[in-house]
Amino acid sequence: MAKVPVFKAVNVTKTYQLGDVEVKALQNINLEIYSGEFICIFGQSGCGKSTLLSLVAGLQKPTTGEIFVRGEKLSALNNEGLAKYRRSKIGIVFQSFNLVPSMNILENIALPLTFSRIPKAQRLARAKSLLETVGLAKYADHSSSQLSGGQQQRVAIARSLVTAPWIILADEPTGNLDSKAADEVMRLLISLNRKSKRTVLLITHNPNYLEYADRVFFMEDGKIIKTQVNNKVKASEDEEDEVETN
Repeated sequence: MAKVPVFKAVNVTKTYQLGDVEVKALQNINLEIYSGEFICIFGQSGCGKSTLLSLVAGLQKPTTGEIFVRGEKLSALNNEGLAKYRRSKIGIVFQSFNLVPSMNILENIALPLTFSRIPKAQRLARAKSLLETVGLAKYADHSSSQLSGGQQQRVAIARSLVTAPWIILADEPTGNLDSKAADEVMRLLISLNRKSKRTVLLITHNPNYLEYADRVFFMEDGKIIKTQVNNKVKASEDEEDEVETN
């Protein structure tokens, strides 16, 4: 039996109308991503990377073409189906951390589970486990303002994992961080991919991250202009021991 991609784009285009001008954000995108891969979408700002991620996330619809997730057309889902898909099948990490200031860190991580009618004790237990995963267990009762940028992004990653999604979508997750914090976040994403076989789709303009990917899709002017296949870089024992996944 042929292997079914966890995500597939077929002849996808996305255009916007700005006054009298038609902007082609994506042009004839075709790609397949398989379970457990670490994928980089690489290109400069404005090349269409984030637009592509928004289509994968079901936040926008393509102008033409089809998006498939495990063989199912996203276009066939109604609003309720799309909401369920975004809640349970994908986890999104943005450049901005988007933590809720009025909630403590544990509550922030557990927040996505409140929409699934999971009992509070179970939600908090899952959140606590993930807080340990990202190495921040002692900060459970802290507010986001008490954490560094790197720590807040690790909390955001834990929150993206709380529903046990198929795919982690990370849109420039280190863009607001200094080099040390950025390295910690990348090590976490790499470890999650390698140890739990979590599928990761990383949007980046940083060439230093490309070596960690199984495959790299290079984008320019809304098109995929090149695909690079890498030999998998194995995690060192230190990396393997640093992060436990659930």
